[in-house]
Amino acid sequence: MDGLRNEETGRQDGAGTATGRPDPAVPPLAGFADDPHLVRLFGAVYRMLGSAQEAEQIVREARPGAADADAEAYDRLVHQVFGVVVRRAEAAVRGRREAAAGTWLPEPVLTAGGILGPLPSAEARESVSMARLVLLERLQPTERAAYVLREVFGYGPADIAGVLGLAEARCGSLLRRARQRVRESESVFRSGVSEQQRRRIVDELLRAVLAEERAALEELLTDDVVAWTDGGWQPEILRRPVLGAVKVSRFLAGLLARAPEGTGGTIAEVNGGLGVVGVVGDRIVGVLSPEFGERGLVGIRTVAVPARLAYFSRQWAARAED
Repeated sequence: MDGLRNEETGRQDGAGTATGRPDPAVPPLAGFADDPHLVRLFGAVYRMLGSAQEAEQIVREARPGAADADAEAYDRLVHQVFGVVVRRAEAAVRGRREAAAGTWLPEPVLTAGGILGPLPSAEARESVSMARLVLLERLQPTERAAYVLREVFGYGPADIAGVLGLAEARCGSLLRRARQRVRESESVFRSGVSEQQRRRIVDELLRAVLAEERAALEELLTDDVVAWTDGGWQPEILRRPVLGAVKVSRFLAGLLARAPEGTGGTIAEVNGGLGVVGVVGDRIVGVLSPEFGERGLVGIRTVAVPARLAYFSRQWAARAED
């Protein structure tokens, strides 16, 4: 078993494979990571879709129109990109409904390097948390777009109407509904737990998972804790949330047995907060994102499907080379 490590961290144009997928050897956002406008656009698309791979593809395809763009041209680029993004979000909602899919989780990203732009405050970090992205995904795509356009670009109802091609009054309603839904769930994000406490809890969580200590895990959890997973290591099970400290501690204690042989763990900044990264050597095999409450952990989200870790893996490889 690999040892415990704590590491908080942080494609050339046209680069890709024959299938159109990003080349695993090419760093994420290579060629435009130093453009703050495009990084902000990437962050907005990621908030809309919960997929860093799709966000990168969309922004890369739109990039030629952004060369030497002034404010007006950049505004047109936002219009163009969000027209594509809303259609994709609507198609994704229909696809999940038709497939009767289980738990949906966003693709995790390493954020310490500024890949989603500056995250200078707790509120900014919350805006890209796994919990917030899951909440946004539950909104109607137009509600989600109105919210993201407001929060990322500062657009008001009139500007949002121009992007979405809807009446200004309707866009005002979409924005109000979306913001209300987010406010109702703020208790999930704003626990009042200090960064020092979070670090201690995540350290203890990782140690207990690696040692498969159910009692120690249960001590870290609230009675009403919920765990979600995409079922990556054992796809035939756990497509629904696991409820309660006893069941969640059992689930966490069994993670190592279900993981690939030789899996160890490390701590890194994932989606604006501390997360546990499962590794076998240099290979990423899972990401665990905890959610904090004043009495302990209130949520655990685990992503282990390889396709959903592809972007994260490219980030990890690029980070190791720096």
